[in-house]
Amino acid sequence: MRETRRNFFVNLAFLTGSLALTREISATQNPPTPPPPPAPAQIPNQTVDQPYPGDLAAAKRSLLLKNEKEFREGVERLYQLTSRLRDELQKTPTADIFSVRIVKETEEIEKLAKSLKSKAKSA
Repeated sequence: MRETRRNFFVNLAFLTGSLALTREISATQNPPTPPPPPAPAQIPNQTVDQPYPGDLAAAKRSLLLKNEKEFREGVERLYQLTSRLRDELQKTPTADIFSVRIVKETEEIEKLAKSLKSKAKSA
């Protein structure tokens, strides 16, 4: 009885090892196939989709002029807000606590300054 049980486990171990070895050998013989290359993109009709180079340059220039105008208006608005805040601070007596209006104005100035900074970086 012990002998048959021992033979069974030895045969089972041998069978498992041979199956694992067979898989490794077959895996090294058949490398995985790469996926097929993607289909080439269709070339669009350039006369319809692409504007003339002159139109493209003119559009880019007009966009730059528009951005410059918005930036200059933003700087002017920032100057007005800071001047008004400066005047208010000079009129108020020295105190430990500022009014809520002054805090809100400084937050508005900060928002405007951040937006101008991002516009300047993107230009």
